[in-house]
Parts: sequence; structure tokens; C-alpha cells
Amino acid sequence: MVNGISIRPATPDDADIIAHHRRAMFDAMRGPIAPEDMAAMDATFVPYVRRSLADGSYRGWLACTDDGGAVAGGGLIVHEWPARPSDPNGRRAYILNVYTEPAYRRRGIAQCIIIAILEQCRAEGFKTVFLHASAHGRPLYESLGFEPTNEMRLSL
Repeated sequence: MVNGISIRPATPDDADIIAHHRRAMFDAMRGPIAPEDMAAMDATFVPYVRRSLADGSYRGWLACTDDGGAVAGGGLIVHEWPARPSDPNGRRAYILNVYTEPAYRRRGIAQCIIIAILEQCRAEGFKTVFLHASAHGRPLYESLGFEPTNEMRLSL
């Protein structure tokens, strides 16, 4: 618990709040996004996250106030990935959907969520964890030891 906020695992019933955090995260990173684009994202994301929380391929953590309101969250996708010499386990851990409501920022909440995710990754034997950082999130991740990589992207 940090500053009266507790961290708990997300359940399939939390899909709507996770989708809210995802929408807010994209708005914060890219500026306002067309409502129809957000609705299209939600149409596939909400069923995906509900199903994936149930089967364990997506794991989520929520930071909640005493009254149960979720003020921040983060997720982890675990999926098959080709083995590498540095990590032969055949799975990949990818952190995503890290978001804190503006009124709750700068309190160490996101750091607690990331630490909870990293503890889960260590418990499962992952040797490497991946994520894409926004400009705002980069200092947090760097403070926890994350390093930039040479990944590239092409929008089609």
C-alpha cells in the first residue's frame, strides 16, 4: 500500500476500467483521438482483455482507493516467443496499459504497479521484460533499470 492506495490483481470484471485506462493513456500520449476510433478499439479490446484475464495470457494490476475506485493500472501479456540464447524459455513478457489518473500522479503508484508486475515476472522465471515507454513514463522505467533497445516500427 502506498499513500492509502492498495494494489490488487485485475479480474475479468475489471475489463471496462482497464479499457478506460487504455483510452486515457492513448489520449495522454497522442492527444484527443476521434471517438469512433476509440469505440472501434473498445469493441475488440474489452472482449480480448476479459477473455485474456480469464485464461491468464493477460494479467492486470489495479491501484485502488479505500472505496475501491481504480485510480491506476498496468498489464502484462505473456505469450509464446521464439527462444533466444539469453532467454530460452519460449515465452515473452510484455508490460502495457500503464496509466495513472492525473489527480493521483507523482505519488509512486505507477512504480508500485511496475514493481508488482516485475515480481510476477521474476516468479515465473522471465529473464527479460519488454515495454514501450511514453516520454512521460520513460524516467520511471529507467529508474527501475529498463534500457532502450533498437526496435523499429513501420506503420502500414
